[in-house]
Amino acid sequence: MSSNDDLRTLRTIQNKLAVVQTFIKNYHDSNQCEIEVRLQVLEEAYKDFFPLRESIELILDESEETSSIESSSKVSKEEAKKIRDDRNTQQLTEFENKYCAVKSQLLKLRPIPEPHQAIGANHVQAEQTASFTKVKLPEIRLPSFSGKTREWIVFRDTFLSLIEQNPNLNSMNKFTYLKSSLTGDALQEINSIDLSAANYEVAWKALQRWYENKKLIVKSHLDALFSLEPLRKETCDGLHYLVSEFEKNLQMLDKLGQDTANWSTLLAYMMCSKLDATTHRHWEIEHNSKDVPKYEELIIFLRNQCSVLQSMIPQKTSAAESQQFKSSACHSVVKVANKCPFCGELRHSPFQCTKFQRMNVSERTEAVMKTRLCRNCL
Repeated sequence: MSSNDDLRTLRTIQNKLAVVQTFIKNYHDSNQCEIEVRLQVLEEAYKDFFPLRESIELILDESEETSSIESSSKVSKEEAKKIRDDRNTQQLTEFENKYCAVKSQLLKLRPIPEPHQAIGANHVQAEQTASFTKVKLPEIRLPSFSGKTREWIVFRDTFLSLIEQNPNLNSMNKFTYLKSSLTGDALQEINSIDLSAANYEVAWKALQRWYENKKLIVKSHLDALFSLEPLRKETCDGLHYLVSEFEKNLQMLDKLGQDTANWSTLLAYMMCSKLDATTHRHWEIEHNSKDVPKYEELIIFLRNQCSVLQSMIPQKTSAAESQQFKSSACHSVVKVANKCPFCGELRHSPFQCTKFQRMNVSERTEAVMKTRLCRNCL
C-alpha cells in the first residue's frame, strides 16, 4: 500500500471518530440501541489507527521529507528525525485523547441497569445453585464392596463418580467414605492403613492393585452365566431373573472389551438349556425354523413371555369351593365308614382296621388308590 493510500485510510479512521462525536451531540433516547454499535465502531478505529500510523512513519523515513526539512531549516539528519518523531507523537497523543473523550461520553449515555439486571450470568447461576443446594435431597448410598471380583467394576465406577471426582470433598472425606463402604476381605485389604488425608491415595491404589484384574473379572462373569440354575417350572419371577442375570453379565463383559455380539449361537444354546420344559416348548413353536436361532430373538421372546405370565394372575379358590372340596374329600371316607373297605367287616372304620395297620407304606398306598379313599384323611 502507498503512502497516499495509508493517509486516506488514516483520514477515514479519524472521520469515524468525528461521526461518533456527531452522534453524541445529537443523541436522543430513541438512539439508545445504537450505543453498543457505536462503541464497537470506536474500538475498531482505535485498533486500526496505531499500526497504520506506524506504517506511514516507515514510509516517511524513505521519503523526501527529511531532505526538505534539511534544506529548508538547515538542520542535521538527526535533528530532522527528531522533529518528525515529535510530530508523530503529538498526532498519536491527540488521537488517543480524542478517542478517550468520545468513549467516555458514549459510556455516560448508557442506561443505568436496574439492581436485578446488574447481576451477571455467573451470579445468577451461583444463586440458582445455592438455592438448589438448600433442597433436602435423599441421601446417596454408596454400594458396599465386600471383595467379590464381580462387584468391583460397579463399585469402582460409582465411587469415582460420586466421591473421587467430587470437588467439594477433601482427601480425608474421601478416605472416610471409602472405608465406610468396604466390608469383608476388601476392608481387610486397607485396614492396616492409617486414616489420614495423605493415606487416601495409598488405600485407593491398594484396592486397585488387588481387584483391578481384568482376567479374573471376565472369568467371574462367565462363571455367573454358566452357574445359573435351570428353571424347574414356568414362572414370571424365575424367567425374569434368568433374563436379567444373562443381560447384566453380558453388559459387563461388553464393558470389559469382550465382543459378545459374536456369541449369539452359544448364548442362545446356553439360555435354552436353562429354560423349563413349558417355556422351551413355546419357544420352539415360536421359532419354527431350521435356522440357527439368534440370541436377540430369544431374549425378545422371553421378555414377551414375562409380560404374558405377569398378566396371568393366579385365581384364588373361594372359601365356598374350598369347603365343598373338604366336605367331598371327607365324605369319601365317611360314606363307607359302616363297612371297612380293607377287610369288609362292619364293626370298625378304615382308620381302625388292623389289616390296614399291618401293611407297609407301599401296600397302604396301593390299597388307598384301589379303594379311591382320601390319602390326607387316612
